[in-house]
Amino acid sequence: MSLVVIGLSYRTAPVEIRDGVAVLPQALDAVLQYFSSVPEIAECAVLSTCNRSEVYCIATDIHAARAAVIAGWSEQSGLDADALGQHLFVYRDTEAARHLFGVACGLDSMVMGEPQIAGQVKDAGAAALSMGTSKTVLNRLFRAATEVSKRARTETEIATGAVSVSFAAVELAKKIFGNLEGHTALVLGAGEMSELTARHLADNGVKSLQVTSRTLARAQDLAGRVGGRAISWDDGIGNLHNADVVISSTSAETYVLERPHVAAAMQKRNNRSMFLIDIAMPRDIDPAVGDLYNVFLYDLDDLESVVGANLEKRQVEADKVRAIIKEEVDNFSAWINSLEVVPAIVALRGHFQSFMDSELAQAKLSEFSEDQRAQITNLMRRFMNKVLHKPVTRLREAGEEEDGGTYVAALSYLFDLVVEEYHEKEIKEVRGS
Repeated sequence: MSLVVIGLSYRTAPVEIRDGVAVLPQALDAVLQYFSSVPEIAECAVLSTCNRSEVYCIATDIHAARAAVIAGWSEQSGLDADALGQHLFVYRDTEAARHLFGVACGLDSMVMGEPQIAGQVKDAGAAALSMGTSKTVLNRLFRAATEVSKRARTETEIATGAVSVSFAAVELAKKIFGNLEGHTALVLGAGEMSELTARHLADNGVKSLQVTSRTLARAQDLAGRVGGRAISWDDGIGNLHNADVVISSTSAETYVLERPHVAAAMQKRNNRSMFLIDIAMPRDIDPAVGDLYNVFLYDLDDLESVVGANLEKRQVEADKVRAIIKEEVDNFSAWINSLEVVPAIVALRGHFQSFMDSELAQAKLSEFSEDQRAQITNLMRRFMNKVLHKPVTRLREAGEEEDGGTYVAALSYLFDLVVEEYHEKEIKEVRGS
């Protein structure tokens, strides 16, 4: 049996292929059933996001598992199987675990450290467990991945600091106002950047979010998507003094806000702080506006320098995350290796238990009271446990160091043990987990 991940991501496949093999939530159960029906696959889980689709398996034959994934995705997407296979990556055992842990921590994301993927990994593990396609090994793997991602976010700063222009703009606004709750924001323009920034403002609790555009219908459309209120362009400019935060991202060829506009607004505000974010190219706001008292103006260059510094910081933090991942991969590998000795431990205990039961059955204990018979049984059980304690401990240690196979073979020969495949219930009993 091998742990294997077969997948593709934004690093290996273009968006049209990723779209073709992506698994919609309503189709996940059927996909899990399909892969689990493959004879060479004992366990499976599927992680599918906008940037990746990955199948995690416990497989008896890696090549057969890969072929099954290609066939399934080819049928689903209509893509040529050979062409699809060129975009796949395959990792096995330790590398497969390291890959999932890195994914859960955001190290393999387009935006390093992004937190959403941790929840997606957790949900993928839970879905497979619920369907019964994830059993002993994959259940342990996905639980470990979730714990690794928690460690990465609590022990490092991999997820801190804005790494997008729109988020950087809102983070700067929060530094000026402390927080955005109770404040009013005005968005000039209804393009993609305006929408992204508006969503971040709404998520951070602005009291009022107004949207204006040269075309009122576009402003109404954006306002509806971000929970704001659309106003006419003239009303937006005329009531500039009501806005604590102004986001401007239009396609105008000249400044839409000049120094006199903002100066007049500041006079009406009694010079209370105003934060202006110019994310247009060419710029929407006259740079001279930034010279006004208590006016804070940032443009794309300012925001991109913030993003660049934060990305560099995340790269440094990524090394700390990799150290955590290495530690947790070692722990998981030791657990995987120990599974080899679990059936032998179960068989050895069963062997001694059968002897004990046989001797008790043959012993003439009828003249003893029920309490005395129970004491004798308990005495023999304690004796058996003490006899087995040291060899079982050594066997576990050998298993974690990858020497378990040799000891299992010797033990099986010496005691004529019948060592069967592991069962989840027996593993829990032996390992106490």
